[in-house]
Amino acid sequence: MDMWEILDELKPGEIVLVEYPSRVNPSTVFAGAMKWANAKGHQILIIDLFNRLDLCLRWMKIEKLECEALKKAKVVEIGYHEPPDVNVVKFISGDRELPALVSEYRKVYEKLVSEKFTAAFLFGIERYIILRRNEAIPLANVLGTFLGDTRRISFYFVNKDILAGIVPNPLTMIEEIATTIIELKKEKGKVKLCITKAFNRELDGREIMI
Repeated sequence: MDMWEILDELKPGEIVLVEYPSRVNPSTVFAGAMKWANAKGHQILIIDLFNRLDLCLRWMKIEKLECEALKKAKVVEIGYHEPPDVNVVKFISGDRELPALVSEYRKVYEKLVSEKFTAAFLFGIERYIILRRNEAIPLANVLGTFLGDTRRISFYFVNKDILAGIVPNPLTMIEEIATTIIELKKEKGKVKLCITKAFNRELDGREIMI
């Protein structure tokens, strides 16, 4: 089984949590999932919190990860500036309170997912929590409200090392709402993709090298 076969087994409405440590670069998985979504004819939506996407785009440029799907993606940036070289359909200043941010985001979200089935990719959860620790629980609650919306499937990319020192660890709250958890681990110079929680029981425990 390869990564695309795993993605084919996911269900509309799921929240797929992709956890990775600081020593693993998730850009290969991100690019692969976008290519899969594009091949399926899905609309691609990237939601970026506090300009985390910038780092991923730089990684992809260095790695020469060509991804035509990225050019088609629609980006909602909640942060300090619009990321370069992508199609930003909505910029929301990150200095606003969480309810205002969610209200602005939902307007564009509802419009997009009503038009076409959407694969949504969320970056920067850990940045948001580090900057606004008192909003960790409210943010997790907001993320959970999208669970079960069968107009889309969501992939939340989170650096677990950044959140490890926070007590209580907000990652556990996000793991609870996720229907499927994919952990990325480094092994012998390669990346191992491990499914440690799965809505589809046949995926639970699967491991592949990518």
